Amino acid sequence: MENEIAPIVERELRASPDSIEQIEEGLLHETYEISCDGEEYVLQFSSEGDEGEADALRRGLNCYVMLQDTEVPVPAIVTEEIRAFDRGWYSLVEKLPGKTGKLDISPRKVRNAARYLAKIHDVRSFETSGWVRFEDREPSVRPFQDGSLRRWILRTVEETSTTLGDGGMESAGSALERVFEREGAALPDEFAPVFCHNDFTPDNVLFENEEVVGILDFDRAHASHAQRDLVKAANGFWMHDPGAEWDVQTTFYEGYREVGELDGSFASNEPLYRVETLAWTVAGLLELDELSAYEKEFYTEKLLAAIDRIEDVSP
Repeated sequence: MENEIAPIVERELRASPDSIEQIEEGLLHETYEISCDGEEYVLQFSSEGDEGEADALRRGLNCYVMLQDTEVPVPAIVTEEIRAFDRGWYSLVEKLPGKTGKLDISPRKVRNAARYLAKIHDVRSFETSGWVRFEDREPSVRPFQDGSLRRWILRTVEETSTTLGDGGMESAGSALERVFEREGAALPDEFAPVFCHNDFTPDNVLFENEEVVGILDFDRAHASHAQRDLVKAANGFWMHDPGAEWDVQTTFYEGYREVGELDGSFASNEPLYRVETLAWTVAGLLELDELSAYEKEFYTEKLLAAIDRIEDVSP
């Protein structure tokens, strides 16, 4: 691959790369860190023939472009659009300083990250929920094929329940299916969709001295309910330290409230969104065969407890 990368770098930066290092873990796209003339860059590829992957790469780059003049710290752009090469498409951006919060979160980091999620939600509002796309640099929305966020969630919950059952988490899968059959109609269908990151985890937030210095990977961005994106993010941070002696989710919500608003509906929506997004994330890990027997048992217990919480607050 280095034989293909060097000509790309020379074309885009007018200089030969000093070093090329592949980043292996947790990324949708094939990713490399490039050093060139004392500066560092990130080069990402999508595979030839994979339109979904190319769309995600395009969406992520366009989100960076859209966010350049906002309070959200994103990489500076080198290629203002994805470019074709022999095996697919690529994008090139400057590398930001800092390190991700993976396996190293703290109350201060969590609060600071949540504040920036609130700023992301304030960037843009939309008339309908769905997947963010761009036309002439302007964001628009391709509505969910199910017709609404609620119907999309209910369909994905069915798929998630099956994945949990097939993956050895039968009790969690059955309980998930039952609770959404009974309570799914309570999911909000009337809300003002906003720009949502949809993958806001410690892996995608860069920190220096516990301050946020970068936010990455908007490939899955969509127009959705800010509350769901918030709860999904809080789950994502909790999953990086599920044994923490402090309440990660509550700390995340407190940080968010310092910048963003949460109306009274959050108290009733949060338990449903917590179960739905946690189950979806766990199912994704099952499909990647990344959960040990102990972790399956652990997340089964946590999902059942979260489902009991829904039933406790239901009328």
